[in-house]
Amino acid sequence: MQLSKGQTARWNKRLAETATNKARATALWDLSRILAGSDDAAWADLVVLLQRWTLERQGQRSSP
Repeated sequence: MQLSKGQTARWNKRLAETATNKARATALWDLSRILAGSDDAAWADLVVLLQRWTLERQGQRSSP
């Protein structure tokens, strides 16, 4: 799914307004679900990516 200019601006604003990693993670999870749409394979890839990102922000290392 491709976002319109207005949607992109809205998401850029939402991400810029996040002050904590927890808030940023929530916003990224929400955006990922929208981008994946009904494509389960894309959603699965995004889940793995975001899990790694979340673990790294928590000071943990994910396995390769």
